[in-house]
Amino acid sequence: MFLRYSPSMHPPVPPSAAAPCAPRIHLDAVSARAVFVAPERAERPIEESTTAPTGGLVEACPFCAGNERLTPPDVVRAVDDSGGWRARIIPNRYPFVRDLPQASAAAPATPGDDRAAHGVHEVVIESPRHERSILAIDSRSWELVWRLCRDRLAMLSSRRDLAWATIFKNSGPRAGASLEHVHSQLVAIDFVPATVRAEIAHAEAVPDAFDSLIREAEAEGRVVETLGSLVALCPPAPRQPFETWIVPRHASGSFARAGDDDVAAVASLTRSAIGRLGRLVPGADYNWWLHQAPFDHAAGDSPTTGGYRWHLEIMPRLAQLAGFELGTGCHITTLSPMESARRLAEA
Repeated sequence: MFLRYSPSMHPPVPPSAAAPCAPRIHLDAVSARAVFVAPERAERPIEESTTAPTGGLVEACPFCAGNERLTPPDVVRAVDDSGGWRARIIPNRYPFVRDLPQASAAAPATPGDDRAAHGVHEVVIESPRHERSILAIDSRSWELVWRLCRDRLAMLSSRRDLAWATIFKNSGPRAGASLEHVHSQLVAIDFVPATVRAEIAHAEAVPDAFDSLIREAEAEGRVVETLGSLVALCPPAPRQPFETWIVPRHASGSFARAGDDDVAAVASLTRSAIGRLGRLVPGADYNWWLHQAPFDHAAGDSPTTGGYRWHLEIMPRLAQLAGFELGTGCHITTLSPMESARRLAEA
């Protein structure tokens, strides 16, 4: 199997399409909280569970092979020896950012900002068949999904109108999934989110922050698994039981520049982490998201290639977020990180 890139990218939305329902971004001047207002998201189809057998094809599912007419043309795909696709990345029909042609340079988001939400929002279709779990995807195809994402992030990193990008997964209705066919989402925006900026600032102030994170996890028994240069560990302040992070041992700020060995390792560790979680809590919903450094041209003078490291955070959705968590940003969990790691490692 190999990767194929479309010769023509999805065209930017013409200016006439930017009104009146184009997404906008609002930054609260008090909290510095960024909110994307995207009316089109209300039109997303919410799929009920189907009775299709695992690995089958669903006629109405836009992500199943044979239904490519139901989606925009892909911008990149992985193809097998017969020419059939194993994974595709397509523009999202219901984006919360739009690729606006008037944007020409990364625009910093400032408190009180209210402007068009510029960026790229895509869907990563992870299997041609109607699978509900990443564990149903063979390991070689799953590695190709991650290579596809890495390469797409590298493509977007060259665009000077974008500053940062992520990959995230919503698996299951409690995690916000609207379609059950296995997929992730890839988003590139023109500013760096406050959470990532805070991580970078800490890594600049404490250059060995990520080395310390791994050392302390090893000392406290919070390492779940290691593979190559990557470590899967339970963080010291988990938001949910069994929360797991995948972190490289070596300095590597950008997943877009990750080597093939690291891509293969993150593919294997994500399958392993979800398999362990499923054995402990069958059918558990979960989210994951990638944190990485800003694109080089958006990093400014920040030495983000020094102490900062890309990492993947996997958060099960076992307990609801309620008033205290939503109102304060503080979380309550019923299991210590050491106990979570012990159970995961033994699962």
